[in-house]
Amino acid sequence: MKISLGTDHAGFLIKNKVINFLQSLGHEVVDYGTNSAESCDYPDFAYKVALDVSSNKSQKGVLICGTGIGMAISANKVPNIRAGVCWSKETAQLISLHNDANIICVGARFASFEDICDWIKIFLETKFEERHSKRINKIIQIEKDFCTNNK
Repeated sequence: MKISLGTDHAGFLIKNKVINFLQSLGHEVVDYGTNSAESCDYPDFAYKVALDVSSNKSQKGVLICGTGIGMAISANKVPNIRAGVCWSKETAQLISLHNDANIICVGARFASFEDICDWIKIFLETKFEERHSKRINKIIQIEKDFCTNNK
């Protein structure tokens, strides 16, 4: 699977280890940075990853910032994106199982590298349960209505 990945300065310290982990699982990784621990703006990286996923250049995305929240808010502004914040094995499973998330967002300041890798693996391996399609279709319709009405 092709996965786009982005981090801000808070996620930078584990970025290369996460890339290596994903590659060890057989995934191709597109790295959108950041490339240093210098303070930077998370929306820049969230946008690049979300564009890749939205346009199907990548099948999934991984975003890492301090909390995961800012990345999720930013990514969810891009059409066709369902970015979910994850803080446990259960949420990693549920964002895929119930929400059909295509981007996982995690907080490097609140989790160990090992936990983050576990969550990403669960997220990638969990398949969406079709019984939740009605709800996802409503989300998609809200997005279509908003985009159509605001052109």
